[in-house]
Amino acid sequence: TTNLGQGMEFNVIAAAVIGGANLAGGVGTAFGAVVGAFLIEVIRNSLILLGISTFWQGAFIGSFIIVAVTFDRLRKT
Repeated sequence: TTNLGQGMEFNVIAAAVIGGANLAGGVGTAFGAVVGAFLIEVIRNSLILLGISTFWQGAFIGSFIIVAVTFDRLRKT
């Protein structure tokens, strides 16, 4: 359908960043994106099993993006 994948942008960006892609442009690998997607889904499923609301799930994944970007910045300096 035309709505397939709608609302998944946040998960895709999170998977790419956690997988090692640089938000400022640069190199990322397909393997890194797959590993990032796997980690995002493991985290999301764990939060669902713990009964955490979808709002806090998004906040938790967002914090992982911030941590990944921070580590990328620290690694570059």
